[in-house]
Amino acid sequence: MTAQLWLDSIAADGARIAAIDPGHLARPVPSCPGWTVRDGIVHTGGAHRWATQFLQAGPESKERFIPDVSDVPDGDAVLQWYTGVNAALLEELRRHEPEAPARAFVGRTTASFWMRRMAQEVSIHRWDLQNSLPHGAEPLPAWTAADGITELTQMQIPRIVGRTGLPEALVGKVVAIEATDTRDRWTLRLRGDGIDVIDVIDGPVRADVTVRGTASDLDLVLWRRTEPGTVDLEGDPAVLDGLLDVVII
Repeated sequence: MTAQLWLDSIAADGARIAAIDPGHLARPVPSCPGWTVRDGIVHTGGAHRWATQFLQAGPESKERFIPDVSDVPDGDAVLQWYTGVNAALLEELRRHEPEAPARAFVGRTTASFWMRRMAQEVSIHRWDLQNSLPHGAEPLPAWTAADGITELTQMQIPRIVGRTGLPEALVGKVVAIEATDTRDRWTLRLRGDGIDVIDVIDGPVRADVTVRGTASDLDLVLWRRTEPGTVDLEGDPAVLDGLLDVVII
């Protein structure tokens, strides 16, 4: 994805969140137990504030930020509050070239990190919130979802596995993820302390489990929003189940 696509995605999904019927703010969010729709909106706005703070502080800052959502208004006004927070994030992101130095919770990085991270954050939580409503959720756009799987395999899953480790039974196993609509493929070899993303340009690698589906369906499974049964599995499903049991995102 390009920087403009990330920004467009943040704006589009942010607008979908802001357009939620105020009458549904108290509904529970099944994919985020304990949340109401209002809670999800405040959480997403807090993530926007967090990213904005990091970017405003600059790449040399050492501060550890805690999103301040103390100004969230009561009642239906939370939707207008979120609109403003989303707009402030986009304004800040547009001030930075994608390769400009920045800092994040992963350390020194570039502004593109936050462009991607916020595009994925708002995309998944837009789905969470819409999925709580009577009409259900729109699928994730294919290109957003494929980019989300790339972020998961390059950053999110390795960080979590690096902290928690994997059971011995999973070490050395290979997981292949195939998007049927975008034709992307991600091949992961599991280690006790992380994962390796395998370059299969020289030929296919034998996988212990292959997971196939649309990019949207795959991303939602990997984010533990839907069950693995919503995609096609070939091989040993216990390998995928074991990985997802560790990767609590």
